[in-house]
Amino acid sequence: MKRFLKKSVLSILAFLAKRKLKTMRASIVGITGSVGKTSCKDLVAHLLETHHRVLKSEKSYNSEFGLLLTILQQKSGFSSPVQWLVTLFKAFGYTFFNRETFDYLILEMGVDKSGDMDYLTHIAPPDIAIITAIKPVHLDNAQFSSIEDVFREKKKIVSRMKPDGTAYLSLDDNHIKTLSDDKEHNHILYSQKKKADVWASDIRQTEEGLSFTVHYGDEDSFTAFVPLYGEYQLSIVLPAIIAARETGIPVQTIQETLKGYHLPPGRMTLIEGIDNLLLLDSSYNASPEAVKEALHVLHFFGTKRGARRVFIFGNMNELGDYSKSLHQDVGRHIPSKADVLITVGEDVHYAAETALKNGMPSKHIIECRDVHKAIERYREIKKPGDVVLAKGSQNNVRLECFVEAFMLRPEEAQDTLVRQGKNWENIAP
Repeated sequence: MKRFLKKSVLSILAFLAKRKLKTMRASIVGITGSVGKTSCKDLVAHLLETHHRVLKSEKSYNSEFGLLLTILQQKSGFSSPVQWLVTLFKAFGYTFFNRETFDYLILEMGVDKSGDMDYLTHIAPPDIAIITAIKPVHLDNAQFSSIEDVFREKKKIVSRMKPDGTAYLSLDDNHIKTLSDDKEHNHILYSQKKKADVWASDIRQTEEGLSFTVHYGDEDSFTAFVPLYGEYQLSIVLPAIIAARETGIPVQTIQETLKGYHLPPGRMTLIEGIDNLLLLDSSYNASPEAVKEALHVLHFFGTKRGARRVFIFGNMNELGDYSKSLHQDVGRHIPSKADVLITVGEDVHYAAETALKNGMPSKHIIECRDVHKAIERYREIKKPGDVVLAKGSQNNVRLECFVEAFMLRPEEAQDTLVRQGKNWENIAP
């Protein structure tokens, strides 16, 4: 019965969403990738809404239900049949009686198994397609068997664009750059490492953010600054700049708007902690490449401030048979970037074990079964002025709890941290 109700609600929402798209008359920007989807979506919207009417996915609404709810501007009913009936009633009213239109509809398209992208692009084929990066994620049972399978599904966002659509493709990703040979679809190539249609140079990280020069074609260039940390963030900034330029937004507006952008909670947010701690809150999620990039940021701030570098590392979930080797791979990078390692979870033990083998003293490695134990152990060893990076997956990890425990102003957690809604309150980490 539960499956029947879910299928029925999904079918009704899909019918209403497809009808609404016809009257909305918006160009669709579809964004997918293994990491950075939400951040890229928010930045594209942040830039485009300076000159256009924009509707975007809220939070991480990127699944089949999330995409439909975004189009219909409704909230999830979660596990309540009554609430879903309310949602359907409101969605019906919005579809047939609301005449609001938008210039751009910016949709985050997440996939975690084969066939997901087929469904999403059937509902909303993009006019603009962006793939942020392809990384080893969603490799657990009933998901994907390899990173090649991940790419095979995500690249459908390009092949299923509208006939005159354009894809923004990164030359810095070994998988995505193979799509640049596709002559059937329009594309704009970008890079932070080499010359492309759009590329970045003179990249400089400061404690305030990233400054760089954007080259748009052979003769057009301009400087830019964005308060983000880690050069890898340019993988979301460059396609957002392309979207802005291609939709007619002036360079000066782009420059000024970038200065005011801030990532969503839990995506490398800098938070002031007690005892002069600097908390690098990257607690939203974790994948192997993203963790390694985050470690570079920890090293940067620790070195700049002459402070002890503390890494709170939560389990990286949904890696399936690759989990051990991928945790080990991250473990090799930890000793050169962190002075103290505190782990949360089971498979992350392999990272701790590898860090030990690669020179990190055993007295600087603490393994904890859950986030509450990690909070307790860090309280015992905390030093004023520590730079602390918290990064891990969400299910059974929940490192936002760790960040809240050491915030200087915990009363701001509701607005500053990820996973603060009522639906998370009853889920014990």
